[in-house]
Amino acid sequence: MSAKAGVRELVKLAARRDRIMLPLWAYALIGTTASTAYSIKGLYNTPASRQGLVDGITAAPTAAALYGKIYGSSLGAITAWRAAVVTALLAAVMSILLVVRHTRAEEQTGRLELVVSGAVDRFAPLAAALQLTMSVNLSVGVVIGVVLPFLGLPVAGAFLLGLSVAGVGIFFAAVAAVTAQVFESSRSANGAAFAILGAFYLIRAVGDMSPASWLLWLSPVGWVEQARPYTGDHWWVLILELLGTGVAVGMAAQLSRQRDFGSGILPSRPGPRVGGPDTRGVFGLAWRLHRGTLAGWTFGVVVGAVAFGSFVKDINALTGSSRVEKIMSQLGGSQNMTNAYLATIMSVFGVLAAAYAVAVIVRARSEETSGRLETVLAGTAGRTRWVLSHVLFAAFGAGLLLVAGGLGAGLADALRTHDMSAVGTVLGAAMAQWPAALVVAGFAAVLFAAAPTRTAGSWGLLGLFGFLTLIAPSLNAGQTILDLSPFNHVPKVPAAAYSVTPLVILTALALVLAGATVAAFRRRDVLA
Repeated sequence: MSAKAGVRELVKLAARRDRIMLPLWAYALIGTTASTAYSIKGLYNTPASRQGLVDGITAAPTAAALYGKIYGSSLGAITAWRAAVVTALLAAVMSILLVVRHTRAEEQTGRLELVVSGAVDRFAPLAAALQLTMSVNLSVGVVIGVVLPFLGLPVAGAFLLGLSVAGVGIFFAAVAAVTAQVFESSRSANGAAFAILGAFYLIRAVGDMSPASWLLWLSPVGWVEQARPYTGDHWWVLILELLGTGVAVGMAAQLSRQRDFGSGILPSRPGPRVGGPDTRGVFGLAWRLHRGTLAGWTFGVVVGAVAFGSFVKDINALTGSSRVEKIMSQLGGSQNMTNAYLATIMSVFGVLAAAYAVAVIVRARSEETSGRLETVLAGTAGRTRWVLSHVLFAAFGAGLLLVAGGLGAGLADALRTHDMSAVGTVLGAAMAQWPAALVVAGFAAVLFAAAPTRTAGSWGLLGLFGFLTLIAPSLNAGQTILDLSPFNHVPKVPAAAYSVTPLVILTALALVLAGATVAAFRRRDVLA
């Protein structure tokens, strides 16, 4: 049988299944870059204003940790600084989700075994997933190169920026292909790939903030910076991305040959004995299913919170640029740079907490599609208790992550100021994000209950809310548009006063969505 047998057909099938998701991802990646360039062109329309921004950014290591170093004062250089790392991260997330979805997730449900039992090569699903993901990334990169010149940016830098971002996305598609061979569940494969992405991002942040800039060469996320669009145009960095991708793809192919179909390189561990205390009832089962992922997310949030909290001491260096102060006040809701920074970071943790809640709901859908839900409901467990077990764990996990983020950032700041009252302030700011995260979880749960085949669309909804919360304010988006995100209704503590009314309204909306979830799930068929 040819090694290419079935690849073309599987690519078509995957593209058809993701015919809604893929355009949304492409629009998000292209729109983020284009809107950033358009906004910067309007905000910094003179060389003096752009130089003032560069001076303020250069003086603040915090900015370098978030977006990377800025290497020039031209419109293109500032656009690349603001958009390259963010867009590369989005491309990496998209690539990881796509590859795992069409490889390990399909294999886990048993559908892929039916596919390869016909005239399809065993390696065709992996090749098809990589081919589709690479095509999407390259298409996005080329379109970015075509669009940016219409905004007044040079063509060469535009294509280098787009292709370097695409290169990062392609590299992490290969990383996801490796984790899909190592782990037996899609959840573990996604978790491992995202952990690798987070580690590379932290390596890049340390390299940008410290004299050890050589660390950027150890991080694929740092490679997009080293390409230097509009400030040198290092095209040869793309070769580094290709070499890294080739090594990872070769590793994935070799691991695929060494394992049995349906299993991973690392065997799954046996579960606890039947009737054990941690699996008693549907709530105990939910705890067993989600506790490992929650522990991993909590550790990552604590590490990130401590890092961001330690950057607070440098934020006042941004006061040298009125433009930077304006952007920070738009994001954080205060002219006080420290408070605005803390409020912004808490918004980031709010979006992360909502992401975990969405992951829990998506896992509930996988329990249904795998057939395990039917076995559970065949016993004494009722539908209402089962769906509530996952919804409540999503809410609990989101709250725990916010506690971890608030305590981590608060303690890091308190150690700097020797004022422990900062811990309570930052923790309160973090917990203010909880009702908004619950609303996002509620929308995801309603999708799962009412339109189960569209459950994955909750990721797109979360991406929209995250964009409206973290990026759109600096692009001067209208307030009506910003208000579509529940996170923009949360009081920006500590930059603003703690207002209870919007939190009560958001909590009430989350409860309504939870009730709608139960009602819809009770009426529909299992495996609908």
